Amino acid sequence: MIQDTVRVLHKATFYLCTISAVAMFFTMLLTVGDVVGRSFLTRPITGTYELSRYFLVVMVLLGIAYAQQKGQHIAVDYFISKLSSRGRFVFDVVGTVLGIVFFALVTWQGWLGGWDAVHAKTVSDTLHIPSYPFEFFIAIGSFFLFIELVLKLVTLKIVKKSRTE
Repeated sequence: MIQDTVRVLHKATFYLCTISAVAMFFTMLLTVGDVVGRSFLTRPITGTYELSRYFLVVMVLLGIAYAQQKGQHIAVDYFISKLSSRGRFVFDVVGTVLGIVFFALVTWQGWLGGWDAVHAKTVSDTLHIPSYPFEFFIAIGSFFLFIELVLKLVTLKIVKKSRTE
């Protein structure tokens, strides 16, 4: 049952990362189109800055949980590599717990920010795009990263337990 739940969460994380990749593709097209329009046709694309800003939220926050799932986050382990295996384990547990707390708070605040944007009917300056979906993307991406960090913490304890037996 737990394995099925983890499998569903991993699949959802993959789909969120796919949405992130699509947003990156559209940002690339938009940027190239804006540069070409600005440089050669003297007609930039209106709202490029706003759309790029919104797509950046989608790219980063919907892809970050997948990077965690695959262990692809950037790490500088120069100092950590000098620690004993127990020290590395403690450092990993403490870092993961801090990440869990941080992304739980970001999820909560992203959710509140999304509802505030819904009630305030906040829109972008030029294109008048509602901001609330992107506020909710903050909450969704942070929630999935929170889940991935919880799964990592559970896995760390299992790995440490099996090594000591």
